[in-house]
Amino acid sequence: MGAWLNPRFGKFDLKFWAETRVAWILLFLLTLSAAVKQYEIAGTVSFSMYFMLLAHGLYANACMKGEECIPTTWDIFYEKWGWMLIFWNFCGVPFVYCTQSFYILHHSIGIDQPLPIWFYITITLLLLSAYYVWDTAGSQRNRWRMSLRKITIPRKAPPQFDYGTLKNPKTLRTESGSELLIDGWWGKARKIHYTADIIMALCWGLSCGWNHFLPYFYVCFFVIMITHRYFRDTNRCKRKYGKDWDRYCQEVTYVFVPGLF
Repeated sequence: MGAWLNPRFGKFDLKFWAETRVAWILLFLLTLSAAVKQYEIAGTVSFSMYFMLLAHGLYANACMKGEECIPTTWDIFYEKWGWMLIFWNFCGVPFVYCTQSFYILHHSIGIDQPLPIWFYITITLLLLSAYYVWDTAGSQRNRWRMSLRKITIPRKAPPQFDYGTLKNPKTLRTESGSELLIDGWWGKARKIHYTADIIMALCWGLSCGWNHFLPYFYVCFFVIMITHRYFRDTNRCKRKYGKDWDRYCQEVTYVFVPGLF
């Protein structure tokens, strides 16, 4: 029946359902409907639309195949049952994040306005690379958190990546007795999953070309939102861990891009 019905996650059930079972499935169905409509009108589906089907399919599938990791994410654990989980996941995610799909449909991107094949290959490889980092980084951290609570929920839904589970990971123990993960992707940059998410969002816009700002609204919004979340999270961690947070920042020097910043 799914992780959201598991009694070990009982108090998160409604929030979990709002986070995953509505927003991302509906987003993929909206993009799929745009592809069907494009085929009905033009007799073909453009590479741009196929790209968005891939992008939204990967995102929706990630929420399904890795749903056991979601109860320990920021969205569920810290945002609580508020504006983001109620309004944004029901309205914002499906009806704003599908902007590129419907822009491609209404402007015949890839049909009347073809883009070079090398361009599609480039953004597809960039999307898949960013997705791999995003997927495995999220799995590493949340499966580690689950292991601390002696929770193991084996999953076989594809794609499953070996690097998504760390064995005996290196951690930094704090004075409060809790631990901070400093291994895998989390030993390279503190918010590397944000970077991967931003790159995926940028690829969505690039699939539409560059004649209008609208396809890039999402990535601009996302950068602002995720930057604000980064500062909120950093301030929370400073209050919680004190000097141990400084030790952690010295151990994991980079925030978004390893070797750069």
